Amino acid sequence: MTAIEISMRRIRTVAGLYALALIAVLAVLPLGLILYLDRFQAPSLLFMDHTFHLIAIGVATIEGLFVSYLSWRCYQSSGEPFARWLTLGVLGFTVIYAPHGLFTPLAHDHLWLFILYGPVSRLAMAICLLIAILVHGRPSHPPRVRGAGGAWWAWLGGFIAIDVAVALLASSSVAGAPLVRLSFEGGAMCLSALCAVVLRIRRVGAPVMRFYLIATAFFSQSSLAFLLARVWNHQWWLAHAIFAGGFFVLSYGVVRALLTTGSFSADLRRPEPSTMLSRS
Repeated sequence: MTAIEISMRRIRTVAGLYALALIAVLAVLPLGLILYLDRFQAPSLLFMDHTFHLIAIGVATIEGLFVSYLSWRCYQSSGEPFARWLTLGVLGFTVIYAPHGLFTPLAHDHLWLFILYGPVSRLAMAICLLIAILVHGRPSHPPRVRGAGGAWWAWLGGFIAIDVAVALLASSSVAGAPLVRLSFEGGAMCLSALCAVVLRIRRVGAPVMRFYLIATAFFSQSSLAFLLARVWNHQWWLAHAIFAGGFFVLSYGVVRALLTTGSFSADLRRPEPSTMLSRS
């Protein structure tokens, strides 16, 4: 090996470490904002705007349904179990989270009916995303399994049933117990963090999975911010923004997969986008 080759090898090693450091810094960047607000912002300062919140949740619901559809198209193309559970995670979050926006006008009189849909939806998504990373790399489902619509409708019915269950819980005497919200939000925080840890332990090398890593790290930190926040204060809004940032990153990964290979385990530089859009 020549001196030039040795030098280039060292440069690539340093560049690779620098790239990993950039990903790590980006993944934990929200934590700095959370700690800053927790340390210097008075929790009593509120920004209460029902109209803005309704519009924001409405946009989030539309985006969630759209990303669910794109992820489902990836599953129809590749048959990957990972894509199936990713679709269920995004769809489940969207369906369970939607009442959080609808019940905004009830925030004063029925606080827990307004609050509990958020942590429950984030917990449901975290469970699906963790299962997704655990099944990543398993053999693709055959076309007859991908095309079976009954299972999807059953899952949708299950998510709607969770909405009803949350409404019943929010109307009960135990809704305000600290352990209730803590168990949902804390569970979402831990499982989202576990997603990122498992991803690194399994050494999943597909480029698109880097978006998954950053997104799950954002989701975990968002739940932390929600735990530290009071409703309508700036930490609460920051928690929404961090989660939205993670969702944007995750949706970009879905779009990149759809416009290239349709797979979350293949190299993104393979087929042209037009080949994917013409399938199924």
